[in-house]
Amino acid sequence: MEKNYTFKTLETSRMILRKMNDDDLEFVFKHFSNEDVCRYLYDNEPLKTKRQAQGIIDVYKEPDDKDHNRWIFVNKMTNKLMGTCGFHCWDKVNNIAEVGYDLEKKFWKKGYMKEGLKKIIKFGFSEMSLNRIQAYISLDNEASYKLLESLVFKREGIIRDKHLYRGKYYDHYCYSLLKREYK
Repeated sequence: MEKNYTFKTLETSRMILRKMNDDDLEFVFKHFSNEDVCRYLYDNEPLKTKRQAQGIIDVYKEPDDKDHNRWIFVNKMTNKLMGTCGFHCWDKVNNIAEVGYDLEKKFWKKGYMKEGLKKIIKFGFSEMSLNRIQAYISLDNEASYKLLESLVFKREGIIRDKHLYRGKYYDHYCYSLLKREYK
């Protein structure tokens, strides 16, 4: 039986997490064309055109009943857009989804991503009825896998040659968090 949910705006102490819309074009283009933001996103090249940015928005702007969603992080104090986070590859039969995330460099190492991930993990387990949330992290992305470990994700192993990017294959760690391990 197919499970549905309603995509909700979420709130943390410092951020509003909301769905993408067409007004986010400048941010999405700037964000996903930034080499620092995209350094470990081996599944896509950094954006070159605003048309590509609009394509990303079109995929995520109406997430209800799809197998993916994405929140934009909005700073409550400044109303600045900061990054994105969401679920992909939602297997509604087995209650599994993959989490992905990215943040503007000026917000790194300030706890924003951990704050946002805590909120969407809770949403995933309670609203989407997930049993397993998984992530694939580049072996070189130490900050990302330390973040997941701080959220009690378990490293399961290495997925060899996960992505072909710019003519080279990249291995990734596989991490997961099960609902029964969630606190």
